[in-house]
Amino acid sequence: MTNDSTTPGDAPQTGGADAPRRTRPVTPHEAARAGVWRVQLKHYWLLLPLLAVAELVSLGVTMARVPPLDDWRAAADFVRSAEQPGDLVVSAPTWTDPLLRLVLGDRLTLAQAGRSDTDAFTRLWALSIRGENPREAPAKAPDFTRLFGRVRVLRWDLGASPVLYDLVAHVREAEVTRVEGDAALPCPWRAGAAQAGGLGGGAATPAERFVCDARRPWLWVAPTVQEDLELEARHCVYQHPQGREPIRTTFRDVPLGTRLVLYGGPYAEHERMGEHGPIDVVVKVAGRIAGRMTHRDLDGWKRMEVTTAAQPGTRGDVAIEVSAENPHLRTFCWAAQTQAGPRRPRSGE
Repeated sequence: MTNDSTTPGDAPQTGGADAPRRTRPVTPHEAARAGVWRVQLKHYWLLLPLLAVAELVSLGVTMARVPPLDDWRAAADFVRSAEQPGDLVVSAPTWTDPLLRLVLGDRLTLAQAGRSDTDAFTRLWALSIRGENPREAPAKAPDFTRLFGRVRVLRWDLGASPVLYDLVAHVREAEVTRVEGDAALPCPWRAGAAQAGGLGGGAATPAERFVCDARRPWLWVAPTVQEDLELEARHCVYQHPQGREPIRTTFRDVPLGTRLVLYGGPYAEHERMGEHGPIDVVVKVAGRIAGRMTHRDLDGWKRMEVTTAAQPGTRGDVAIEVSAENPHLRTFCWAAQTQAGPRRPRSGE
């Protein structure tokens, strides 16, 4: 009697692990496609020299468009010989700024490098390549142009500056106080350890500054350089709020003109996420509120203009007050000027 475990409908058991493996026949279409790939792979090596030639041609074109450093130096030497007080020197396009600093960095002041606008300057020079005009240029043709190799020197005559008094330049002469209730506690001018600051490090801490509270080392006032939301370096007065009650910086008996222009904002890293509270700025002229600004994250380097309504020659006190409901990481820095006369068109106007 046979023992057959196969049931109707089961496939018969054939072979084991050593049994020959059945394969599906290759179709004519698959064979043709495999042949094409073998031919293509066989000839790909012919493209390598062509790629190398293309890279060399691309490098040559790029190098041909890059002005040699001698052109930049020749242009810079000319500007040095023609430069006057009140001139501003920039470069175009903006990414060439490191080259400008290389050839003319010794002539660039903090006020020039960290400017908020061109109001303080009477002439604008530009070292330009590829036919670019600087973003600060007025909406007119330059008053002067000259070519040095591949670098062009441009100059615009801006006219008399409307600036009467630059508060950043005179902050050492100001009075700084920390308000507590009805009291205004003085912040003495002291020497301390300087810190470089910079990108990722916040404001540069100067060795000398107004210290408002030794227990809170971030609570100081002084001119510095700080990056704004667009990572532009700004020459400004660092005035970190302490809370609801303000830190106040007062300038005595200054020429008032007809308006006060103020720019301000916190350090880039403390604004770009948009997660911190607002900062309140109040401008007082002759003891009265002349204007206020609320800076919110993502506002960037924000501008405010305050009317002083003063007659020509009028002088008075100007105070800048900074406060915040929550002062955490409210690293506010501002720049301000009193002005008179016609307003200059702003960039893009």
